Amino acid sequence: MRGRMAGPRGAALGLLLALALALDVARGVADQGPSDPVYLPAALELLDAPEHFRVQQVGHYPPANSSLGSRSETFLLLQPWPRAQPLLRASYPPFATQQVVPPRVTQPHQRPVPWDVRAVSVEEAVTPAEPQARVLFHLKGQDWPPGPGSLPCARLHARHPAGTTHRACRFQPSLGACVVELAFPAHWFSPTATTRAELAYTLEPATEGPWGCGPDPGQDDRQDQALPVGSVELRPADPPRYQEVPLDEAVTLQVPDVPVRPGQLFSAALLLRHNFTASLLTLRIKVKKGLHVSAARPAQPTLWTAKLDRFKGSKHHTSLITCHRVEGSEEPDASSSLDLSEFLWVDFLVENGTGGGVAVTRPVTWQLEYPGQAPAAEKDKMVWEMVVSERNIRALVPLAKAEELVNTAPLTGVPRQVPVRLVTVDIGGVLTEVTEHIGCESANTQVLQVSEACDAVFVSGKENRGAQGLRVDFWWRRLRASLRLTVWAPLLPLRVELTDTTLEQVRGWRVPGPAEGIPEPEASVAEEAERRARGCRLQYQRASVRFLVPFAAHPLDGGRPLTYLLGPDWLLDVTHLVATHARVQDPRVASLEGGRVLVGREPGITSIEVRSPLSDSILGEQALAVTDDKVSVLDLRVQPVMGISLALSRGTIHPGEVTATCWAQSAMPAPKQEVALSLWLSFSDHTLAPAELYDHRDLGLSVSAEEPGAVLPAQERGSQLGVVVNGAGSEGLPLHVALHPPEPCRRGARHRVPLASGTAWLGLPPSPTPGPSALPSSPVHSSLVTQTSLGGERQGLGSAGTSGGVRGKFDRAEEGSEAEEEEEEGGGEEEEEMIPAPRRVTSLELGMYALLGIFCLAILIFLVNGVVFVLRYQHKEPPDGAADPASPQPHNWVWLGTDQEELSRQLDRQAPDPPKGEGGCPCESGGGGGEEPPVLAPTSSPSTLTRKEAGGRRKRVEFVTFAKAPPVPLPEEPAGAPAVQSILVAGEDDIRWVCEDMGLKDPEELRSYMERIRGSS
Repeated sequence: MRGRMAGPRGAALGLLLALALALDVARGVADQGPSDPVYLPAALELLDAPEHFRVQQVGHYPPANSSLGSRSETFLLLQPWPRAQPLLRASYPPFATQQVVPPRVTQPHQRPVPWDVRAVSVEEAVTPAEPQARVLFHLKGQDWPPGPGSLPCARLHARHPAGTTHRACRFQPSLGACVVELAFPAHWFSPTATTRAELAYTLEPATEGPWGCGPDPGQDDRQDQALPVGSVELRPADPPRYQEVPLDEAVTLQVPDVPVRPGQLFSAALLLRHNFTASLLTLRIKVKKGLHVSAARPAQPTLWTAKLDRFKGSKHHTSLITCHRVEGSEEPDASSSLDLSEFLWVDFLVENGTGGGVAVTRPVTWQLEYPGQAPAAEKDKMVWEMVVSERNIRALVPLAKAEELVNTAPLTGVPRQVPVRLVTVDIGGVLTEVTEHIGCESANTQVLQVSEACDAVFVSGKENRGAQGLRVDFWWRRLRASLRLTVWAPLLPLRVELTDTTLEQVRGWRVPGPAEGIPEPEASVAEEAERRARGCRLQYQRASVRFLVPFAAHPLDGGRPLTYLLGPDWLLDVTHLVATHARVQDPRVASLEGGRVLVGREPGITSIEVRSPLSDSILGEQALAVTDDKVSVLDLRVQPVMGISLALSRGTIHPGEVTATCWAQSAMPAPKQEVALSLWLSFSDHTLAPAELYDHRDLGLSVSAEEPGAVLPAQERGSQLGVVVNGAGSEGLPLHVALHPPEPCRRGARHRVPLASGTAWLGLPPSPTPGPSALPSSPVHSSLVTQTSLGGERQGLGSAGTSGGVRGKFDRAEEGSEAEEEEEEGGGEEEEEMIPAPRRVTSLELGMYALLGIFCLAILIFLVNGVVFVLRYQHKEPPDGAADPASPQPHNWVWLGTDQEELSRQLDRQAPDPPKGEGGCPCESGGGGGEEPPVLAPTSSPSTLTRKEAGGRRKRVEFVTFAKAPPVPLPEEPAGAPAVQSILVAGEDDIRWVCEDMGLKDPEELRSYMERIRGSS
């Protein structure tokens, strides 16, 4: 049977061992699997960038390629700049490096270009009469330095099945724009069909030539990298452009829809409906000086005749044209009454110029009269404004600094705007800015607004949505143009990201300063200063704070789906914009330093919220808790930094996407080389924090090396620790870093045990020692250790004892925690001094207090019971000698037994029965009638009392009293034999005492009890 039991027990034990081993292996795999969220806390910043944001993917911070010795950040550049290429700087004091951001890539297959250029095609079609195609090039972004030396040239390339051609222009410094007027060869035009030519452009440096641009580049690789502009139609003939204006229901005026120049002759036509039946028609035309009617010609001389009469006035000239239907002409066709046919041609001549080349309008008033006309229309006059300009203006073009706008006004309360300038394009490629008499309108004011002067589009923060390709219309005289913009709006609420939402108390870490939340008695200024100097408070964990939000644009129809900036899984970091509007709801629990670091103050629950500067509404909120649960600093992760390297790359999601990656150089240090140490604190609640989050005055850091004089303290730079290395061996030099509380808060034996420690290797660590981000597997033993420390104040260079002292200082965090717990158990008074802040009672303490209360209650009940017992029996007197306190007190012995034979033996040894009525129970005889009991012999006399148990056996109680024997022994007993006194002949007091203890108080019960005793004896 025992062998059968051993089998299952052995199997169960083996299964438990296998399970423990599997858990250990799984724990090791988990430790080596996912990387910890650490990075090199180097500063990455963009210089000379007008508008940029840090961006990140949802749930990917820090990026996967970040480690203890490297960091990667992605930036979004929204407004390019021709002034200078931006710089990206990476720094970790005292090391820094910077690089020029590479040019942006408009399309993935194109080469990077250093300028952001917008190309606008002026003509949609060309004809053999005017074979020139015009394209305006405009530089977007910031202003540029004056002078033509820094601006490039734009070369327009046209490709047609019949061949290729190109031409270049140089950007004008005043507007940052230029126009290429490219004439197509005549053989490109087909007499019968319409063909297309593809347009593209390239940018090239300016030269010192007459046109400022280089010669013909020919067929080279640059044309293959040209950026597309669009296409233009090559038509056989261009139909004239006219504008039709109805004079009344039957007559329509047709006028040219182009500006006219001084000295130009142009014609206007009158159109009649086919159902017009009147035979007489009179037309009055009134014009200002400088414009007159030169002739009136009927379009169909066989049907109508026309007579022109002119009348000159002081300000106006009036022309009267009388038209008669020719007799015998055909009647109009009623079947096509709605069709129009040309009836009369009126020729106009522009006499004088406009002065200064500015376009002006010349009003022309038309009034029509004929028989059968509606009475209401007889007095109607139509005024047509004709544009007269000395320039041949081809188009009106709005120039904007950017084509997209990120609306951050709801977050900051500061309006955002994009400047806009209006220019006209003349024949010959001449650009002229228009500043007066401009009209503008936004297609949706809930997304984008336009200024009254039409010189900017802006958002004020009241807009509630974005849009992609929103149209803004501009007009000047008879010319109109549109500008398309994309507005990105934030999708609220903000995402408030904390590296740790529960801040706990750090075990054993005290920092200088008064305790939070403790009211102190009033004191003088000197006493208050002294108290603050010697006081220490608890240190809570800290967390970094970032504010993120996605930006999106709505469709023009207001529906869905949304278009996200960079993508739906990308967020923009707006911490630098909303940090001034962020606050902690309860500042007693936590505080926000610089808008980026959350500091725990005292236990409690609160939240971080961001208030809108416009409406005081909450833009984003995140709950957090500060608890008095203690966490330990398990270890320090140390990374030596002996230089900074930087690499930049352009992204493909957005033209302004730039990714920067920097990493620490950790090669073999040269003699007298300064080495910076990057520190990360690993806590027992599985959180990590860089040392830069904590105040450098609260960090007591020390660095030790095994070789004497190997390290020297470097210049203090805040929380960043640095040393000067004299040199390292061929196998590398280990540096041991320890974290202590600051020097003013080190009391008792606490300063001997560091809060945590870590090791960094300068150079290549010997195999199989862990890498620079891991702790050594065993404590470091050395006979001589060089140490330098940073703990509020720099300490001098010295040595630290023997190997035992080194082990105690650089021991593992677990051993340090155990020593600290032992210290806390032994040093209660010191701990009370170190914890002045109030704390809540835990559940364990509540249970202990409840158990202590139960113990106290039990003790109290015991004491009360004892007091009651004493009070109950304090009036009792011993049966013998109690009346005479001077007499010696006998010793009374009580024996309990059930042996009837022993009872008979004792009864046989008694004296002869006394006479009846003597010595009985006084209760039976009513107290003995006051008779005195007989005097017994002064010898030891046992008294025996028996009673019957429930099982039929008798219980015997024997009282034996030892007293001095009388000088004369009894004659019945031999000399020296003890005298036995039965309860039947005992004294009255003795019998009463026994009877009361047995609970027999009634006389009848006592008499019956005594009779039963006599019968048994």
